[in-house]
Amino acid sequence: MTVSQRTALGAREVTKSFPGVRALDNVSFACRPGRVHALLGENGAGKSTLVRILTGDQSPDTGTVVVDDVEVALGSPREALAHGVVPVYQELTVLPEMTVLDNVMLGQEVRRRRWLDSRRQLDVVREALERVSLGEVSPTTLAGDLSLANQQLVEIARAVVRRSPVLILDEPSAVLSGDKLEALHDVVRTIAASGTAVVYITHLLEEVHELADDVTILRDGAVVSTGPVAKYDTDRIVREMVGRQVEQVFPDPPDHGAAVMLRVSSLVPRGSDAAPVDLDVRAGEIVGLAGLVGSGRSRFLRTLAGARKRATGTVELDGDTVKASINATIDAGVVLVPEERKRDGLVLDLTVSDNTTLTSLGAVSTWGLLRTQREENAFAEERERLDIKTAGPRQLTRQLSGGNQQKIVIAKWLQVSPRVLLLDEPTRGVDIGAKNEIYRIIRELAAEGMAIVIASSELAEVVGLAHRVLVFRDGAVVGEVGRNTESSEKIMHLALGTAS
Repeated sequence: MTVSQRTALGAREVTKSFPGVRALDNVSFACRPGRVHALLGENGAGKSTLVRILTGDQSPDTGTVVVDDVEVALGSPREALAHGVVPVYQELTVLPEMTVLDNVMLGQEVRRRRWLDSRRQLDVVREALERVSLGEVSPTTLAGDLSLANQQLVEIARAVVRRSPVLILDEPSAVLSGDKLEALHDVVRTIAASGTAVVYITHLLEEVHELADDVTILRDGAVVSTGPVAKYDTDRIVREMVGRQVEQVFPDPPDHGAAVMLRVSSLVPRGSDAAPVDLDVRAGEIVGLAGLVGSGRSRFLRTLAGARKRATGTVELDGDTVKASINATIDAGVVLVPEERKRDGLVLDLTVSDNTTLTSLGAVSTWGLLRTQREENAFAEERERLDIKTAGPRQLTRQLSGGNQQKIVIAKWLQVSPRVLLLDEPTRGVDIGAKNEIYRIIRELAAEGMAIVIASSELAEVVGLAHRVLVFRDGAVVGEVGRNTESSEKIMHLALGTAS
């Protein structure tokens, strides 16, 4: 098949600077019709800035955007949409109080004369939902009642309906796994086969060889290389992303004590009909929670943290009962780093020092007045401890990379000296270099005697970090797996229900 040399979407010598940093440096990029182009790089490499420029959200200092081989000046996202450039961002734009139908058709409603054509819209939405493996979801369901993974697929369905010549997918697989992930891959292949140019951003390197035709790698705001995916093995991609050879190695976790620190007995989240869950965690022990999306591991963590009410069960810390509220849980020393850090873990428009001390305002205040120097000193301590990369304590949190934002969430909770740290998808949307740094932090905290419970969709991560892994299915624990060479296979059998 002849590959079109026309540029469906691209950039020519684009440069963009912000105070104290050059985000993009003379970047050129071209995505062809009918091709999936993987845009790769560590957090902070410049991918997000490039996407904002390609979608009209920001303007370049120098250089131009190219759409359908023509240089254009995009003054707004609306203008980019008018040129056929449709983005699906990592941060969901689903409106929770609207139905799935209204979310999918938002801005592209079907009308008959002056009235909405409800029957035609329903047919269009049902077809789109089938394509993204959401055929079981009623179009009249409120979007806010769906899981995070299904909300992401609703975003994809909205883009499918538009049938635009260019589609930008910013880490669409971050919250997907199993059949949902395969459905996404099928949709991407079908869309590209129809002639659409697809820009695909991902931190899951196995997806690159699964989906991409072409690759562009950014580092420190500049293009390192670009070319057909056949020329890129995983070692080359990682080496060019981080500028050095990086191996994701999990050393044995630190030794832990014998005495039980955290004891969970017969815990059932309110609204769940799953079997009760029991869990003992020792000081210095790392316990992993595995299972498919929707298996109940995140719901269990939120209930354990007091963010969700219990139907039954007790939680004890060193033999003392912990009341079923989030304030009582935090006061007892049990804290949660949530799955959605931007929505639930941070205030993005506050500074990094403000976010770091959100949980410890009493320690940085006098008579109700915030002491800026104390706040900045607290941040400086965590900055050094966790190796947080930032321009300074007054930098806005939304300007940080995903890995550094996650470190701020951890720093916030370390300010209250917790005894039990619960982590839900701690490396979601984080590049391989930052992942290794977060793994180091987790192991060091365990070595200091902290009890740690970590839920993750990445099998290598949960097996590599934990002393042992509990596997969830349908809200209940269906098995426990030790740390050995066959752990991943055993976990998948238990998660799928195929274990004998």
